[in-house]
Amino acid sequence: MNQIRLVSDLQKSKDYYKQALGCKVDGWGHAEREHPRLGFILYQAENHEDVVPNKKPRQIPYPKNWEGPVAGCDTYAYTDWEQIDGLLEQFRADGAFIHYEIKQEDQGDMLWKEFGIRDPDGYVILFGAGKFK
Repeated sequence: MNQIRLVSDLQKSKDYYKQALGCKVDGWGHAEREHPRLGFILYQAENHEDVVPNKKPRQIPYPKNWEGPVAGCDTYAYTDWEQIDGLLEQFRADGAFIHYEIKQEDQGDMLWKEFGIRDPDGYVILFGAGKFK
């Protein structure tokens, strides 16, 4: 499944998804990578105001004293616990915009790590990994 992204500058976005996120990008704007699996179709927006990343959701009572989402999110990708730290460092080295650093939480029977990156239009991609205690 690929997600549609309306972007303000198609070429700039294609370059970013290729260079910073390690995606294979074709002339149509399809941007995909294998691990973790991501797929996007980048479309040039007709108007800048049509580019609308998701906002942070309202807090609600969560189980296990979870604080709730750190930020608004447009995509959530799962990865392996053993690889999440290296993935962040790979993105950083390749020039990705780090939205927030790795945050680790104790969710009762599971430990969870996640970090966020954002693209030039402010779309946020979260990467998360968990392991049972």
